[in-house]
Amino acid sequence: MRNDAPQVLIGEDGAALIEAALVLPLILLLVFGLMEVSFYAWNLNLAAKAVQLGVRRAIVSDPVATGPGLVRTESGAYWRDLPPGLRCLPAGRDPSPCPTFAVTCDLSTGCTCHGNACGFTPSGGRLAPILAAMRAVLPGIRSENVQVSYATNALGYVGRPPPVPVDVTIRLIGLEYESLFLGDLIGRRLPLRASATIPGEDLTSR
Repeated sequence: MRNDAPQVLIGEDGAALIEAALVLPLILLLVFGLMEVSFYAWNLNLAAKAVQLGVRRAIVSDPVATGPGLVRTESGAYWRDLPPGLRCLPAGRDPSPCPTFAVTCDLSTGCTCHGNACGFTPSGGRLAPILAAMRAVLPGIRSENVQVSYATNALGYVGRPPPVPVDVTIRLIGLEYESLFLGDLIGRRLPLRASATIPGEDLTSR
């Protein structure tokens, strides 16, 4: 029996064109995906560097949180008549530990303390030099993206020197990376989070 159905012949060039049409979207997705990941990783690295510069500036700047233990005129009262020279040890160890506090401030929500009533208030003016140091590497940072924490670290001695020895922490909050290529796949905005902590120095602006 004779088969008179027409036969479609595809040459090598046509086959290659079809293969390219199938593979090209995958290649483009891979290329743009790698670019997006690279840009995001670069911005994460900038965020990490920004908080490092910010915390280094914060330890030699007037505290963003103003209150007992961080304001020099109130530091004496913080020690609660403990004998000068008493070593500040972690809670639970003898001799009796120095008083402790931990306060976190940002300009959007004010200051919050952990475990007790909070007598601290934020100062936007004192945040300015810290913000300037961070913007040197990540210009998009705004004042509301910076959170500053101060927590006693059981270092030093009673009365040595005011203000009270603390660890200083800088965190980025509410900062996002805007997707360039793959927003529909991975989200238009990705969080940029970073933090850094080091012991405070004199906490005095120069």
